[in-house]
Amino acid sequence: MSETPTPPTQAPTEDYRWLIGPEPVSKSAHPEKEMALVEGEMLPVEDALGKIVEIVSQAKKPVMVVPARMVLWYWEEGAANRAKAIRDLADAMGVEIRPIYDVRPAYPMTRTACEINPYHGDLVIAHEKYDVVIFYGVDCPYADVALKIIDQGTKCYTIALCGKVGHIDASITLRDTSIDRLKKMAEMFRKHKQGKIES
Repeated sequence: MSETPTPPTQAPTEDYRWLIGPEPVSKSAHPEKEMALVEGEMLPVEDALGKIVEIVSQAKKPVMVVPARMVLWYWEEGAANRAKAIRDLADAMGVEIRPIYDVRPAYPMTRTACEINPYHGDLVIAHEKYDVVIFYGVDCPYADVALKIIDQGTKCYTIALCGKVGHIDASITLRDTSIDRLKKMAEMFRKHKQGKIES
């Protein structure tokens, strides 16, 4: 009769290190209609827009993160208008645009000409030393995780312009953000800059 093999011994538990990770659940509620969440406080959208103008205008190195499909490819009806509104807002804000490539390669055959793994936004933000990041149009599950990691792993101020219900882990989040709201924000930034030049 053959003997039963002895299972390998496990390392003692004191060899494990508990690392801090993202909190699993946020305690805040999503913003209500026509409201925004600003540093944990529910405020009218107009107040939040004013705060965004103030924060971004004072930033040393702000960046806007958007899906690449929204600014690089003409992929659906209305895409060109959305891309123009995004670029116009980025220009009015004075921010760089960092596209997130959200098309994952179909392994094992990767079409490197048009497919790339999404980079980790939090690592890019920490490496590039951005102090304010504006998320727009990033798929909600990815944005939720990225914002949580950025919040707990960097000192970057986060702003989420969401087309749905908002992202509670952002420092400021707006819900139902349409192209019209992007255009309004761009106009607010231009007026703010004009006021600074005139004063």
